[in-house]
Amino acid sequence: MINIDIGATAVAVLTLFGIYSLMAISLNLEYGVAGVPNFGKALFISIGAYTAGITYTRTLPLLAGFEAIHPCGPTMGGALQLRSEIMASQPAAGFINLALTFLIAAAVAGAVGFAVSYITLRLKEEWFLALVLLVGGETVRIVVRGADDFICSHNGISGVAQPFYFVEDPRSSALLFMLLALALALLAYVYSQRLIHSPYGRMLKGLREDEDITRGLGKGVSLARAQIMAVGSVIAAIGGALFALNTGFVNTNDYVVNLTLDVWVMVVLGGIGNNRGALLGALLIALLDRFTQIGAIALNMSGSELEFNYVRFIAFGLILIWMLRNRPGGLLPESRLTTNAHDVAKGLIGR
Repeated sequence: MINIDIGATAVAVLTLFGIYSLMAISLNLEYGVAGVPNFGKALFISIGAYTAGITYTRTLPLLAGFEAIHPCGPTMGGALQLRSEIMASQPAAGFINLALTFLIAAAVAGAVGFAVSYITLRLKEEWFLALVLLVGGETVRIVVRGADDFICSHNGISGVAQPFYFVEDPRSSALLFMLLALALALLAYVYSQRLIHSPYGRMLKGLREDEDITRGLGKGVSLARAQIMAVGSVIAAIGGALFALNTGFVNTNDYVVNLTLDVWVMVVLGGIGNNRGALLGALLIALLDRFTQIGAIALNMSGSELEFNYVRFIAFGLILIWMLRNRPGGLLPESRLTTNAHDVAKGLIGR
């Protein structure tokens, strides 16, 4: 029998919820709104994480007035100690480094998302983009894994501390980081809601429903989809940076195809095309993640040989099958009314 700290568990779940919300909103903008199938979501999330691994090992010491120590090989221990001391004693350097991490990750991910999608979506079949991103994500992961000087190859980089590491009380530190993750998720939600209900957002939905008609109205189909891919990629990269800071570790094994499928489950479960549905899906998956981890720990402590972690994948499969069979629109389906023009028209008719 294990004792569960309800407060710490709630903070952990809400932190994960904030991070997952960024990932789910980004995919919902791309696929739910614009109809762009992104099966390389792990690629853009990993860009944020790899950027954090680089900035926290190369840029952070410079901001604090120290010479950067090579984070891999024989100097790994010294580099880790230096990072920890800086994050504990110089919070200003940590926050500046975090801002730089977000900016660099957003710029790189946005440029990659725009370039790849603009080239591939010029073809008639948009699912070619899904294949390119799926293969591209694995290719980048393998290349990074084999690059010794990037994030220390298969060893990864540890000690990538969240910006509130300087707070002595671990509970307060975790709580502040949770608030940061939720605040960024809220900003992404508000921005995406305003975008969806704008004329540009309605044009994107037109592309999703009938590309030929939208093109016939003079809209730039390839450019519009490339733009929304860039927006979604930026949000995903920020989520990836937060994901790395939350775990404190950057390793290529965390950014495999399974992560992409996790984000797809969030969107399909919550409701395709509905940002509130994306948030609901992110919350449910965050809860499932946490409780499967608790279940795995409990079984290991009891001496059971059952690998409970695999229950998560079974549950995901069952969820997808049930949703596609019974509620293809998700738990919170997209509303048919996306503008108040209907109410205005009714008012005019009533006169």
